Amino acid sequence: MSALSIPDVTLRDNNSQRLPCILVLDASASMSGDPIGELNGGLKILEGELKRDDIASQRVQLLVIKFGGDDDVEIMTDWTDAMDFAAPQLRTNGRSPMGKAVQVALTKLEEQKARYRANGINYNRPWLFLITDGEPTDDQWQVVAEQSRAAEEAGRVTVYAIGVGPDANLEKLANFSTRVPARLEGLKFRELFIWLSQSASTASKAALGANVQLALPTSWMQAPG
Repeated sequence: MSALSIPDVTLRDNNSQRLPCILVLDASASMSGDPIGELNGGLKILEGELKRDDIASQRVQLLVIKFGGDDDVEIMTDWTDAMDFAAPQLRTNGRSPMGKAVQVALTKLEEQKARYRANGINYNRPWLFLITDGEPTDDQWQVVAEQSRAAEEAGRVTVYAIGVGPDANLEKLANFSTRVPARLEGLKFRELFIWLSQSASTASKAALGANVQLALPTSWMQAPG
């Protein structure tokens, strides 16, 4: 019996339309100290904000992947409805296998969409947020970046790349998405995740197939120049 033929209890008990959202988060050694502390604090804010919205808590599904170490990619939170989401605590280690992490994210996304279809669940276009303070250190990142960009061009996902701090390589980040990467102003992770929760809340209420325009990220994005 295949995994998709086994009833999915979460989707059976809650057949609401879903907005899948993947967070791919840098937990390499360079994020140690205040950056990882602020990132963890921001995840707690995301948890609270989504749980306070009755519709978003049922419709937004989250998956959190962290990357750090020479070849360390870990799913910190597998697909979870926002109402049941508990913010993970990230710890820092090693280098930045970003390509591998995005590859895992794209695979998990296609698996989840197959589960939605198997259970008769409608879903909005998924979001993938890639947040890093550096650049990819694994060998195959460019291949994965092309796959990510192609998936976005085909309408299978919307990718948002966000750089943290002056050493974040926005030129390389730009390869993962059709959108220009943004740079976080200082360590405004709390503002970032409030914006994300509000955007997810709006998108979760949109009709199937609607093109949701996100609010301008002026609360957390560093101005160009």
